[in-house]
Amino acid sequence: MKKTKTYYQICKALIRLLEHHPFEAITIKEICAESGVHRSTFYAHFEDKYQLFEVIKQFHMKRYERLMASTTYTIEHSDLETTKSYILKGFRLLFKYILRYKSFFQTIIVTNTQPVLIRDYMKFTQRTYTAILKSLPEMHRSDYFIHYTIGGELAIIYKWLSNDCQETPDEMAYILNANLMKTKR
Repeated sequence: MKKTKTYYQICKALIRLLEHHPFEAITIKEICAESGVHRSTFYAHFEDKYQLFEVIKQFHMKRYERLMASTTYTIEHSDLETTKSYILKGFRLLFKYILRYKSFFQTIIVTNTQPVLIRDYMKFTQRTYTAILKSLPEMHRSDYFIHYTIGGELAIIYKWLSNDCQETPDEMAYILNANLMKTKR
């Protein structure tokens, strides 16, 4: 199906509603009212609100996966200095992306937390970091390091979103990178 302006209006409407209501409490009627479409138009695009949420989730997850794949490839095929600079670049791209879709990320992480979605991001990040560490010198108990790192990264993103993204993506990338590389803390 061709994605139309209406399709995107419906997606944005759900995100706006999630800013104020838990997902379970949101109805198709409310989504239609918020997006300015008829119920039949909603059903022409989506089976139900669960499919709509899945579409939004997949939209963002695919972009995150591409960023992580690019970072992984560079790390596996580059010297240490190139790797360090690319990790900083990857963090910068991540924060620019989060800022671009601030409403969505504030909603799922801060305002109306979506634990399943956050877990999906964490699981994917864990798999990616595990693959990355295989290409670097061996680390004792890397599984704990990975969980520690992901938890810290999520906390930093949460704080940034909670403060309405006061710092620039460049500043946030530097903060995350400095913590990861254990420098200038």
